[in-house]
Amino acid sequence: MHMQDLVGRAWGRFLIIEERGRGGMAVVYRAYDNVLQRTVALKVLLPHLAANAEFTRRFEREAITAANLRHPNVVIIYDVGSNENFQYIVMEYLDGPTLQQEIQKKGSLPINKVISIIRQLASALDYAHQQGLVHRDIKPANVIVGARDHITLTDFGLVKAANMAKITGEGIASGTLKYMSPEQAMGKELDGRSDVYSLGVVAYEMLSGEAPFSATTPYQVLSELIHKPPPPLSPLNSSVNTRLEQAVFRALAKEPTGRFGTAGELAAALASAAGLAEGVAGGEGDKADTESRRRETVLYLTSSDGRQYPVYRGRVTVGRGTDNDIVLPVSQVSRQHASIECDREACRIVDGGSTNGTFVNGFRLPAGTPWPLQPGDVLAIGPVNLLVVLPASRVEAAGTETLADQTDRRESHGAKPH
Repeated sequence: MHMQDLVGRAWGRFLIIEERGRGGMAVVYRAYDNVLQRTVALKVLLPHLAANAEFTRRFEREAITAANLRHPNVVIIYDVGSNENFQYIVMEYLDGPTLQQEIQKKGSLPINKVISIIRQLASALDYAHQQGLVHRDIKPANVIVGARDHITLTDFGLVKAANMAKITGEGIASGTLKYMSPEQAMGKELDGRSDVYSLGVVAYEMLSGEAPFSATTPYQVLSELIHKPPPPLSPLNSSVNTRLEQAVFRALAKEPTGRFGTAGELAAALASAAGLAEGVAGGEGDKADTESRRRETVLYLTSSDGRQYPVYRGRVTVGRGTDNDIVLPVSQVSRQHASIECDREACRIVDGGSTNGTFVNGFRLPAGTPWPLQPGDVLAIGPVNLLVVLPASRVEAAGTETLADQTDRRESHGAKPH
């Protein structure tokens, strides 16, 4: 059976609706899961890969590892399985263009939008690297741009599975060559700094509209990325200043030791070079200035595993849906769970009529009723416990109590996580 024959078919538990993308390893379909009654993205491996027992074994292992990632900018994997000799992954369906499509449509992107996208991707990568995972295939085609420029990174693990199963000789590119780090292209051992390089290529392409190394043949691309410095950015985009170019070029250092140690360091350097405050999102002109003021970080919500979600001045939404400002990809969290509003005086949280409730210090909030939220509070969004803390800059500026002080004070009043 050919892959195109799947469209319009009832295929196992799925109804295949349409093809959404095709690469060197798999085809992605929009499908309907008749068991769980929801629209999903179904990634089906190409037949010659599914027939490779070593690859499918490693594919399943990598998919299971990726399925245990929990981050607002990493795609949610629901299941992995097989049907009619095809191997597949079931993922959340994300309704939005890829970053590749955005660049093809618009060319270079506004700098503040570039910074916002890099921040989100860097957060996802630093989290994955802390779990011991290297993505290996960072490229615009693997980045989904959702509502309000919420970014989701896809495709963890496929490239590693291909490498480990030694099937690259069958015509499968180990990642996309023009986004690879030199050490990956040469088949060397990789760590997170390889992803930092690839993220630098993505930043370069967003700023200029083209990748730094894009010769016509794979051999030429390989030679350029190993030996040739990237072309200057400023002739391609007059908005790129020297500091911004230098930050991108540091990410593109040929040797890992010459790069930023983490993706977050690259994101911070780009934001500093662009003169943008933390949290600035896309937009232009007066809108960007208003957005910059609104996106001032007032609080952080810190999870037990160390993830930090910024709460900006203005209104911030929280929920499972990817159109929220803070995305908690957990089934017990409602799609539009709650919202937090902060002005210059205080922050208040409002439960949006969620199924499993919003709790502050163990007290379930009445739906629709604003409730004060302050540093040291323990916030529970469904099953997710979050400690409310001040940003370090605000702690220093106000001479405020430390995080430990906040926690001790809250526990002394008998507050416990829900």
